[in-house]
Amino acid sequence: MTDETTRRQAPRKRVDNAVDAALEKLGLPRQAAAMARPAWEEPTPSPLSPADGMAARRDAAAQLGAAVRALTDATVRTLVPTETLLDIAARITECLPALTAEQRDIGEPAPLDDPAAKMWLHNPVIGRANPIAPWVETTLVDGVLTGRATLGLPYQGPRGYLHGGMSAMMLDQILGDVVSASGRSGLTVSLSTRYRGPVPLLAPLLVVGQVVEVADRKITAVGTIALESKPDQPLVEGVGIFVVPRPDQAARLFGVSAPDAPGTIPSGAIPPNSAVAGSAVAERRP
Repeated sequence: MTDETTRRQAPRKRVDNAVDAALEKLGLPRQAAAMARPAWEEPTPSPLSPADGMAARRDAAAQLGAAVRALTDATVRTLVPTETLLDIAARITECLPALTAEQRDIGEPAPLDDPAAKMWLHNPVIGRANPIAPWVETTLVDGVLTGRATLGLPYQGPRGYLHGGMSAMMLDQILGDVVSASGRSGLTVSLSTRYRGPVPLLAPLLVVGQVVEVADRKITAVGTIALESKPDQPLVEGVGIFVVPRPDQAARLFGVSAPDAPGTIPSGAIPPNSAVAGSAVAERRP
């Protein structure tokens, strides 16, 4: 390991140690921090991004997201006294002025994102810098998009199991992303989910999606959520219908334009995962 690599990794190591120490002080196992934050990875600079500090800034944003994600995990697990809760709340509040000194407006593009590279750091499902994101890590092979994630107590619905809304949220993301990967960025107009069994917390999951039909501007994708140890036994199934927006719609909603022809909106031009007014149905089994 070079001196430069050691220097770059020093801040993230301090964050890891601080989070671990805070969890230990709260009487929580150190493994909680590891489960609450993704593994560190070296950011890959996009050719479209300035080289001067952009990679370091993205890495710092991911560190902040991981630290707050660990804090969230600790918050929903803690059993410390009232005085301790109030003290910690006050100390967290003291950090807000520093973070809010410079902020972007709603609707303003996130400067750390790179649509051309499909890098969305603040996405609520796949964003490494978004502390509410379970941080689903995805890979695309032969038109099939596979997401991997392990979700903890912040995402609980029934005791010990994942909230059903989180299942729908992850499926919507994966289906929208696989549609985008097919070269036709579309908007969700319908998402149907079927819950076949409860999804346990703290168990490695596979979220899989693929496009099954393309009809002009309408695209249908299907997906499943299963335990990584039992990939052929889906716990949740989903069907999403997506529509490629007309150029005037894309320009109005997202500030992008393209020739007036189906499928010509550039892949990645529409932030994942976007939805328009349509039908959303959920089918549950007793």
